Amino acid sequence: MIKQFKQILGLAATISSCFAATAYIPGFELVNGSRNDLIRVGSAGGFSAYTDPSKDVSMLFITLIASGTAAEPNDTPTFSTYTDTGMLRHLPSTIKDVYIMGDATDFSTLVLGNSLHTYYSPDYRPAAYALPTPAEKTTVHFCLSAAPTTSPLTWFQGPLPAGCRLVIEPGSADPFINLVLPLAGGKIIIGAPVAPEAGFSDLLASSTGACPIQRHPKISVDNAYSQARMTLAESTVFTSAVNGISFAGAFPITFYSSSDFIDPAADSAETGYTVGERTTVTVYGKHSALPEINPTLTAGGTSKFVVASSAPKLPTISPLLA
Repeated sequence: MIKQFKQILGLAATISSCFAATAYIPGFELVNGSRNDLIRVGSAGGFSAYTDPSKDVSMLFITLIASGTAAEPNDTPTFSTYTDTGMLRHLPSTIKDVYIMGDATDFSTLVLGNSLHTYYSPDYRPAAYALPTPAEKTTVHFCLSAAPTTSPLTWFQGPLPAGCRLVIEPGSADPFINLVLPLAGGKIIIGAPVAPEAGFSDLLASSTGACPIQRHPKISVDNAYSQARMTLAESTVFTSAVNGISFAGAFPITFYSSSDFIDPAADSAETGYTVGERTTVTVYGKHSALPEINPTLTAGGTSKFVVASSAPKLPTISPLLA
């Protein structure tokens, strides 16, 4: 799959030299059930070329290309026409995997929409200018060569529906995970360092379904401390399980579901971890000796903090990642 990423990025770089304006360029639907789309971020808007993938497509690749010129807001909405009864517009449910790749430096400009509209305008709808929303149970993979320089507000026209998985692939730049959390219930799989912004804890608390977080299966225990690390910007409460990642950031963390993590940074360990009732939290040091940790156990004897001699196994990912 990584080889395919590189091939697509090479093709995108070649095509980008042929255009001078922002353009959504739908790709060919290939016999293996994929479609490769390009978004070239240039000096003017133009998503009018977008067409919905057919129901024969099972994987959609979207590659963002930065043109090197100052990007102005996109002025053409991008819509998906596919709906199910009772659901908002979204991509066909036959698309099981959406890959978002490339240079997201100016993506926030596209999301902002028509420059004639402002936040104070009654018809301002920034989501209309974003990417089409995946359907339920879609896996969204981020494999970015460059992260957004400012918050993209929202990557998709609407929130991810129930059962979606958000995957930060190994080597990806941080995609501002606050803005793409599967808050209707799903899973977050971390294979590269991420730094949630303030408000992350409140978002997790507002989730209407379980949202467990775990290390990407391609990242070994030895490398969790640098490649599957979450650096927090505030005190954070995890209501669902966390498995196999590392923590950094000088903010206390509370666990209300049994969890395990690996090689925490010294600043995270010093501020400490609170273990809720009927919850066991396990920590394992692989890369180096564990720093001094300050755990707080809930009174009553139903919470446990364990220093393990071997790394706990990751939960099984089903279905397997493509």
